[in-house]
Amino acid sequence: MNYLKSVLLLVFFAFGKPSFAQVNSTFEEVVDFSIPKNIYFTGEKIWLAVNVNSASRPSPSRVVYAELWNRYGESVALAKLPLQEGEGFNFLQIPDDLASDHYLLRVFTRVSPYTNLEKGLVQEFVTVFNPRIPPEVVAERRSFPDQQEVSNLISLSKSTVQPGEPIEISYMGIDSLLELTVAVPNPFLETQGKISSNDLYENLASKTLVPEFFGHIIEARIEPGALDSLGTGLFYLSLHGKKSVLFTDEPDEDGSLFFDAGGLRNWDFMVAQGGQNQNMNGFEIVTPSPKTIFKSGFQFPALQISPADQLLLSELLRGSQIEGYFVQEFQNEPIPVVTGFVQDRTFVLDDYNRFENVETHLKEYVPEVTVRTRDKSKELRVLNALQNRSFTEDPLLLVDAMPIFDLEMLLEFNPAKFEKMEILTRRFFLNEEVYSGVISFSSFLNDFGGFPLPANAVYLPYSGILPPVTDRKTLFQPVTEIGNMADWRTILYWSPATEAQIPTKSIAIDAPILKGSFQVVVKTVDSDGKVNVEYQQFEVGKN
Repeated sequence: MNYLKSVLLLVFFAFGKPSFAQVNSTFEEVVDFSIPKNIYFTGEKIWLAVNVNSASRPSPSRVVYAELWNRYGESVALAKLPLQEGEGFNFLQIPDDLASDHYLLRVFTRVSPYTNLEKGLVQEFVTVFNPRIPPEVVAERRSFPDQQEVSNLISLSKSTVQPGEPIEISYMGIDSLLELTVAVPNPFLETQGKISSNDLYENLASKTLVPEFFGHIIEARIEPGALDSLGTGLFYLSLHGKKSVLFTDEPDEDGSLFFDAGGLRNWDFMVAQGGQNQNMNGFEIVTPSPKTIFKSGFQFPALQISPADQLLLSELLRGSQIEGYFVQEFQNEPIPVVTGFVQDRTFVLDDYNRFENVETHLKEYVPEVTVRTRDKSKELRVLNALQNRSFTEDPLLLVDAMPIFDLEMLLEFNPAKFEKMEILTRRFFLNEEVYSGVISFSSFLNDFGGFPLPANAVYLPYSGILPPVTDRKTLFQPVTEIGNMADWRTILYWSPATEAQIPTKSIAIDAPILKGSFQVVVKTVDSDGKVNVEYQQFEVGKN
């Protein structure tokens, strides 16, 4: 029964125009996150443990966003992370082409910044280095003294260890442990930790709030000047990855469209088309990132390095490259995704002799479809199996869930890379539209089989929700044996990856080859529910 309910929901959200829920004025989401370190190189993953609550209970939202925001108020990287019962553990991949600089790491849901800016848009600075685009080099950079006091509640078996030597870390307080992290500190950043949104931004403008209680919602917009030329008819949006799904919507009076991806989680790109195959100038996808403006008095910190930092940066660069050797496993789609219609007949093309074009395949193998010529133009008619006669209108034509409006091009195309052809011999209802049957082609690799994108289509590299990480425990636990690989890790331990509170108040780890300072951060909660943070530090390789 649960499976049936899931399938029915997927059918509704893939092919029915949803009635989107609107959040009421009392709905608020409180967002919180933690990261194991705040200094990275391009290509690294910023791992995040995220928690989203509403009214002191897990939020019903299914997606949370993590993004990097540069000093010019631009989003330069955005990841869609899955939420389960208000919790998420995943990563934001740092693009390889980012310039070396400080960036704001911001975390939010689609509605949380607008219900409460302070609690719903949470951020802190991270530092990103790109060896190909280095920061400003000065003779002697400004140094930042330790901002955190060393706590006497954290006991270290040694304050200085050599590479490979063990060190024991113990918490001596009476409060309950929430999180323990051992990682490299960031000597290039003065302002560390969470930053208040009220101190950073002007107030957000109000907008229509569409919560994501089922999956990712893709918002699109037609610019006001283009609304008359594009029209208010049906628009198609197909998502493509390992699976392909087709969605439709009609713009409202201000040109907004919403496509609810529902049960589909992972995809790589999308194709948007107008129902009349019109030019799509003026059509754009709206990012879920809240548009914010920094307050006039706020200054982004500057990133500088000096020749004295060369050894440290070389060590950290090696550490950033070691992560690729630790394999993360990810879940596939959790339940089957309804990607279209229930076909009446399927033709696996390898079971037949291959012909040079689609038209010949249809004429030779598919009695349910008739190819006609009228006024020197080709047309297709699908058999109406319920009435035992052909429809009089055009069917819906699809290639990997992408609508095709150029019939002549499809009929002349060589389907050598098409795997199968599916025929629906009944009326097909797609939102308000009714089609006289469906003819759908699927390629072997779900890449359109070489069929060209329609001339007026909009292709967008827009990825879906990241798959959940299946095994967190092995990512940031103490490593005792990694074979012949040198241990250059910059994160030695991080407890949110273990999915449970630390069973004891002490851990034992081996020091890595990477030399330098390591910071111990312990988060605790007392009997009154107050969260406290304690700090300690030790050195590796210092004589």
